[in-house]
Amino acid sequence: MRKHTMFKQLLIAITLLAVISFFGCEKKTDEMQDKVKNEDVSVDTTFSIGQPDIEEPEAEQEMIVIPDVKGKWTGTFDKRSTVLNITEQTDSSFSGKISISYREAINQEIKGTISPTTMKMTMKDQLHSRYRGKYSGKLSEDGENFSGTFIMDLDGSKLSFNLNKKIKE
Repeated sequence: MRKHTMFKQLLIAITLLAVISFFGCEKKTDEMQDKVKNEDVSVDTTFSIGQPDIEEPEAEQEMIVIPDVKGKWTGTFDKRSTVLNITEQTDSSFSGKISISYREAINQEIKGTISPTTMKMTMKDQLHSRYRGKYSGKLSEDGENFSGTFIMDLDGSKLSFNLNKKIKE
């Protein structure tokens, strides 16, 4: 009987501790939530009050314009007649085809990017070929001339190119 009574007392003590702990934690959580809510309100209020003398940082930045490189480009590649036709452009990425007039014409699909801040353009040949490589150059400020260097993947040989955008009439 004595074990039974001792067991009941132990059970009651554990239950009381659990109840006190539960309600004690809940109260602290509510206090923390109230504290966080008050801090959020003060932060929101601070930013919602506008001061006309202070300019926002976004207003100071210049808007970056991405040049339109779509269209037909003609010129030379390794002193050979060349046509680059850029058919798709999404923001600073573009794709198209290039044709270089060697004894046997080289036709290649390309994908590339343009950096509007530096006006640097890079392109890569997409079709597997022993003449595959990377084009790297600069677009003129008026967006009408693209010139630079082609580096062949196979042996690293470098060839120059100079292309002018054909103006639509």
